[in-house]
Amino acid sequence: MNAKHIFLDIDGTLVGYDSKIPESALEALKMAQANGHKIIISSGRPLYMIYPELLRAVNFDGIISSGGACVLVDGNVIFESIIEDEALSTVINYFRREGIRYLLQSKDDGFAEQDFVDIVIPGMLASGYNKDLVDQAYGKRTIVDDVTKIKGACKISYFASPYSPQKIADDLGGKFYVVDFSVGNVKTASSFGELNNEGVTKATGMQKYLESVGASREDTIAIGDSANDLEMLDYAHVSVAMGNGTDAVKSAADFVTTAVDNNGIYSAFVRLGLI
Repeated sequence: MNAKHIFLDIDGTLVGYDSKIPESALEALKMAQANGHKIIISSGRPLYMIYPELLRAVNFDGIISSGGACVLVDGNVIFESIIEDEALSTVINYFRREGIRYLLQSKDDGFAEQDFVDIVIPGMLASGYNKDLVDQAYGKRTIVDDVTKIKGACKISYFASPYSPQKIADDLGGKFYVVDFSVGNVKTASSFGELNNEGVTKATGMQKYLESVGASREDTIAIGDSANDLEMLDYAHVSVAMGNGTDAVKSAADFVTTAVDNNGIYSAFVRLGLI
């Protein structure tokens, strides 16, 4: 078997909704690497939000973060899609007008205005999000007076939206990729979402990674569970949905493994002949 390049979502795939990494998943990753395969994170999380314990436990061959907007190979940034000043002002002015809250995210930090602390965090906890997950994801952020002055953001997370991602994308003239929130197993998650520059998805990150390492798309495998994984699953030569994944993800995948907390990654790796 040729060395495979395995692209793995984090939340709901590598890590459970309790923010814990199953031991069987870590064992599978290490065994696959020992067999010559390459393991690449592919997450909606910005780089600074990726679980430190996960990065300590596994020497990943690449990291796709911010939903494809930032790609690292061997620790070096080889691609970054920045939301430039005019586009940033367009999005933030729209969110302000519609009463939608927001958090700008660069690879190194999150930037928000005071209402993020006063309104968004309490609202997420009231909606049922796990406090440890919220603290881990949003405990690091810089509060500023006006986020439109921030440089270097490659992703915007939004909260408490009355609109679907499709409506937001349409209202913004199709200039941005907008998708449902990918963190947390909460029924109200559709009111939260993520926004990148137009055309930037996890599939974009995969393509940039493959170009950088000189690998073939024919040797790719992708595993995910939620809406922002769909483009990645479609781009991969072989796609796998987690047992806890959405119906859309399960329909898009070549096969469905067990749930994240039921040895889902290990079972998938065995079925794929990686370990």
